[in-house]
Amino acid sequence: MQQLVSDPEYLARRAEKEARRQQRAERIRQAEAPFLVVLAEAGFPIPSIDSIRNHFNPLPPELASLLIEWIPRLEDPGSQQWAAWALLAMPKRSIDGRLLTPIFDTTTNDELKWALADVIDQTRPRNIEDWLIVAIRDRRSGSARNLLASAVAKMVPAERAVPVLLEVFEDVPLAAVHSLGKMGDSSVRDFLVTQQPSATGPLRRELRQAIARIERRLAKTLRKARGAMP
Repeated sequence: MQQLVSDPEYLARRAEKEARRQQRAERIRQAEAPFLVVLAEAGFPIPSIDSIRNHFNPLPPELASLLIEWIPRLEDPGSQQWAAWALLAMPKRSIDGRLLTPIFDTTTNDELKWALADVIDQTRPRNIEDWLIVAIRDRRSGSARNLLASAVAKMVPAERAVPVLLEVFEDVPLAAVHSLGKMGDSSVRDFLVTQQPSATGPLRRELRQAIARIERRLAKTLRKARGAMP
C-alpha cells in the first residue's frame, strides 16, 4: 500500500476518479436543486433526494404527492430512482396507483421502472389491478416484470392472476414460479411438474419448492374437509 501511495500513476488515477465523482455530485446537486427548493417551500427541507427516507418515515401524503409529480421532471436518472424509492415509506394501500402507472409506462429508464415496480410490490397501491395484468404481459416492462409478478400474486385475485402468471412463465420463470407456488391449485402443480425435467439451477430449486408448497396447501385443505365431514 505504501508503494501505491508513492506511485505517481496511482495517485493520478485516484485524483481523476475523485474529480469524476465530484463532477457527478455537482451535476446531481444542480439537477435536484429546483425540486429541493419546492420541497423546502412546502415545509420539507432536505439536503438531497436520497436522504428523504432518513428524514420522513412514514412519508407525509403531501410529500408523496410532490415526489410523484416531480419524478418525471427530474433530469438525473439516479435522482428519479431515489424519488421513487422514497415512496416505499408510504403505508400500504395509501397510494393511488393511477398516479404511478403513467410514469412507469412512459419512462425509458429501466432502473426507474424497477424502482416503481418495487414500490408497487411493497406498498400495494389502489386502483391498479387491471394495469398490473397488462404490464406484466408487456415485454417492454423489462426486468421489472419480476417484481410485477410478485405484485400480481399479492393484489390480483387468484382466478385472474394464475392464468396470467402461467402465460408469462416462459419469459420470467423464476418470478412466476414463486408467485404460482403461493396461489396455485392442483392444475398449476401439474404444470410445474412438467417443467422440472428441463429446468436447471435456481429454477429447478424454485420449482421443487413451489410444488411442495402447493401440495402442503392441498393436503391442509383436504384435512380440513375430512374434519368437517359428519
